[in-house]
Amino acid sequence: MKLAGLALGLLCGAAQAASVAIPYGNGKLKAEFQAANRYGAPAVIILHGCGGLLNKEGDIGLRYERIASQLQELDFAVLIPQAKAKLSCQPQQLARQKAAMNARANELAAAISWLKKRPQIDAKRIAVVAWDQGATATLALLNRKSPGIRSAALFYPACKPLLGREYRVAAPTLLLAGEHDNLTPSAHCSELAQASGQSLFHVVTYPGVRHDFDLNPEQASREALNLPRNHLALDVLADPEAASDAWRRTFKWLSRWFDPERSIEGVPPRNLPVPH
Repeated sequence: MKLAGLALGLLCGAAQAASVAIPYGNGKLKAEFQAANRYGAPAVIILHGCGGLLNKEGDIGLRYERIASQLQELDFAVLIPQAKAKLSCQPQQLARQKAAMNARANELAAAISWLKKRPQIDAKRIAVVAWDQGATATLALLNRKSPGIRSAALFYPACKPLLGREYRVAAPTLLLAGEHDNLTPSAHCSELAQASGQSLFHVVTYPGVRHDFDLNPEQASREALNLPRNHLALDVLADPEAASDAWRRTFKWLSRWFDPERSIEGVPPRNLPVPH
């Protein structure tokens, strides 16, 4: 799946994908948009991590390709923007982390605004699935007023830049992280969720699991990677059992909050029971 061209329509009978340009500041964000086969459909924005969207062959990374195809099968619209903000998987000073976080949060806000203007999209049912730096940016946007997100599923974000301030998610948020992640420690995210006091800011951590646990080491060449020099080998990072559980939870979370009869309106209050 390449960003340019109509390459995202993987499934028989699926609407063709289109490369689109999303207005952002004085320029444009490149993105791939896959419409659903019906009007009024929910939409999911896939936000890539610090390794970028494309692999070395110029194709969309395997993780993002995989979830896009499964979402299309469920007849969700899919938007995959490519970041303009500077990407780095190297450890950074907190000030630089915050700057990158806010830049990508602004890009995400532009993508949501663009989606809301599409007549085939239900503007009240837009979710985000994101990885590391993209997940951090989603958390930042969720702390803003009326971000336009119905729900979010986030893989191993860096939560430290958001600590030490008043924080509440504006929509039900599932966060998935490994307890042995030395790049984006899960303990910071547990602390952030606890500070929010919101049961629908739901953190799931996996003992013994590291950053990038959902990679497929047997198809590493198809992933979009930009790993730090001291990062562990992919076969050490990967944890198929945790990845399978995280994938299951992600789709269950999205389905729950896309259901108009079961969803909620407005900012999740404190101490609501979490769905199982």
